[in-house]
Amino acid sequence: MDLLTPRHLKLANWVVLSILVIAGYLGGGREFALGVLVGGLLVVVNFHLLHRFLKGTLERAQIDQENKGQAQAFLAAKQLLRFFGLIVIVYLLVRYGWVNVIGLVVGLSTVVLTLTLLGINEMFKLKNKEANPSHGTSNPLS
Repeated sequence: MDLLTPRHLKLANWVVLSILVIAGYLGGGREFALGVLVGGLLVVVNFHLLHRFLKGTLERAQIDQENKGQAQAFLAAKQLLRFFGLIVIVYLLVRYGWVNVIGLVVGLSTVVLTLTLLGINEMFKLKNKEANPSHGTSNPLS
C-alpha cells in the first residue's frame, strides 16, 4: 500500500492530529488540547485546500495549453491569499489569547510531523527491501 498518495496523506494528517489532541489533553489539559486542535485544523484544512487548488490548476493547464501561464498566475494568487488568510487567523488567535500558543504551534506542526513519519516509514520499507534477499535482483552478490 502506497502511503504517499494524497488520500492517505490526508487520512494520516487526521490520525496524527487526533493523537496530538489526545496527548495534549492528557499532558497539558483542556486549554493546551484546544490550541493543538485549532492549530491542527488550520494546517490540515490548509493542506487540503492546497491539494484542491493545485489539482484544479494542473487539470486546467493540461486542458487549456494556451492559457497555462494564466492558470499558474491564478494559482499563485490563490496561494498568497490562502497564506495571508492563515497569518491573519493565527495573529488573531495569539493576539487575543483565544488558544494556548504552545498548543497552537504543536497543532500547526501536524502536517510536518505526518510527512516526517511517512518519510521514515518509506525509508524503513526501502531498507527492508534491500535487506531481504527475495527482493531485488535474481543474482545474489555472495
